[in-house]
Amino acid sequence: MIEFALKTAEKAGRVAMRHFRRKMKTAFKSKQDILTIADTEAEKLVIREIHRRFPNHGILAEETGEHNPKSDYLWVVDPVDGTVNYAAGLPFFSVSIALAYKKQPLLGVVYDPFHNEFIYAEKNRGSYLNGRRLRVGDERNLINCVVATDLGHKRSRLIARRIKNLIPVTRAVRILGSASLGLSYVAANRVQAYIHNDIQPWDAAAASVIIREAGGNLLNFSGKSWELYDRTAIASNQSLSKQLLEYVR
Repeated sequence: MIEFALKTAEKAGRVAMRHFRRKMKTAFKSKQDILTIADTEAEKLVIREIHRRFPNHGILAEETGEHNPKSDYLWVVDPVDGTVNYAAGLPFFSVSIALAYKKQPLLGVVYDPFHNEFIYAEKNRGSYLNGRRLRVGDERNLINCVVATDLGHKRSRLIARRIKNLIPVTRAVRILGSASLGLSYVAANRVQAYIHNDIQPWDAAAASVIIREAGGNLLNFSGKSWELYDRTAIASNQSLSKQLLEYVR
């Protein structure tokens, strides 16, 4: 199934790249959330591919919601994660595809089509970036770490306070604009931690497998292991994730 997910993500990525940095219409889903033709076309492609190969499986997709929700198998799809970046011409966005069984993610693919990077994992089979095995970093001191985050659509002074609190105790705090890539970058040790206070299943399902198979920790803000419908997330190694809980509660 991982090969299917990789090939489907690549096809969706081609759709995104076909429209990237070209004039296109955008629609507003909310004040700070937009929709482009790439979101719509890429999601249709992914859903079509899943229906063709796995007609009895369910799908949870960002733009069109649930399909066949009674199935134990659920594909969780974000066709363009980082749409605001994408629409602005910023090359930091991804295709995210995961498969869960009874709400437990089994495999995940996060594909960055601009840089042609496939980050992927299957449960009990490790995490990889274009075939190279991934492992989270072993840093234990926050002051040596780059911590990534995103604002999400549920914004408040609390988010600003959390970021403000992290700035003096870390090397840097970065707002990236694509949750699935930010989370996956923890597995690749490009950032040492990632936090999000309003995450969606399609943002984190694929990356959750990638992080855990790379030896990382993924928690919610209560300190419990992250589950598919949790709305908060902390990703890092075991030591740092416990420290970060103090700054997000």
